[in-house]
Amino acid sequence: MLLPLTASMQGPSLPPCDQRPHHIDPPWVDGSQYCLEEVLNDESAGQLAYSALAVGEDGTLYATRPLYGQVMALTDTDGDRLPDASEVLIDGLTTPNGLAVYDGALYIAGGSHIYRWQAGDLTTLVDDLPAGAGFWTSGIAIGPDERLYVATGANCDDCVPDEGRGVIYSFALDGSDRQLVAEGLRQPVGLAFLDGTLWVNDSAREGLFDTPNLDELNRVTPGAHFGWPYCIGAENTPDLAGDFDCAQASPPVMTFPTGSNPLGMATYRGGAFPDLANRLIMVQGGEAEHVDLRGFAVLALRVDESPTQETALIPAETGDNFGFTVQEMNYRTSGFWPRHPLGVAVSPEGWIYVSVNGGQILVLRPLQ
Repeated sequence: MLLPLTASMQGPSLPPCDQRPHHIDPPWVDGSQYCLEEVLNDESAGQLAYSALAVGEDGTLYATRPLYGQVMALTDTDGDRLPDASEVLIDGLTTPNGLAVYDGALYIAGGSHIYRWQAGDLTTLVDDLPAGAGFWTSGIAIGPDERLYVATGANCDDCVPDEGRGVIYSFALDGSDRQLVAEGLRQPVGLAFLDGTLWVNDSAREGLFDTPNLDELNRVTPGAHFGWPYCIGAENTPDLAGDFDCAQASPPVMTFPTGSNPLGMATYRGGAFPDLANRLIMVQGGEAEHVDLRGFAVLALRVDESPTQETALIPAETGDNFGFTVQEMNYRTSGFWPRHPLGVAVSPEGWIYVSVNGGQILVLRPLQ
């Protein structure tokens, strides 16, 4: 069993949002549907904490501190059903940067490693993932076929990558039977399954900020190549010379403003917010170097219908936002900016946890 919660997840009804001591505003959310609360704010955790989140079947919240090699566990000690006590669960890992919970075990991706933590024991399942300079190993998910799926970041921004970088692998749950699933990715941070389909996000290389809508959400099919570094955009326009035929690249299902920087992603589950059923929840971290504030948001994505649809949850484009766009809310410091959201996880009952650089974790909970 993973670490237990002191309070039952089926506890009493919550107090009204504005009566909760951890309620925060901003960032703005739709106050007619959601209550935004602060779970943790620990500036000593560093700018890249907490890069990834996961929630156990018992409600324990797990968070990575990649530069410290740690996974933290947050549990509820005061009975308000909100995690409040933080402790180091696992130490000495290689840049842990992806988390997934399955069947009582916590799976961790970091550097060249995949680890499993179960019943107090740490097992190294894989120790030879292609890793090193460049983008970190990030996304990890368990499929309905009971296999591990792991995404490796590319080792460069705009060059032919080293073998095994910028790809998605799958493994048996014990780390055996490695298979190459898809390639042609630059920074695949978020992996998530929705209705049996694997989804992955990606972001455009540097120097393309003035070219619109190059960040992506992709549907993963076996053997797919998503074009990077040879092709860009929904039309897979040639970008880097090479032998690859851009006509064979798999196009994105959704595109986002270049520089919005898709990061963590999770499938919505639970019954807290029925309107979010069958949606992907994606964090867009934004970029600090540009005056044009793209991203800096948490989105709900509907991909099971055509046309696809995106809805901003934090900061919200609906409710009491006085008609401002996400970008305008960030300019007005009613969003995340100048901080960057990093990771997202959904609890079994449907609460949405979001990590923000600098050691902050927030949660969207029901109003009552």
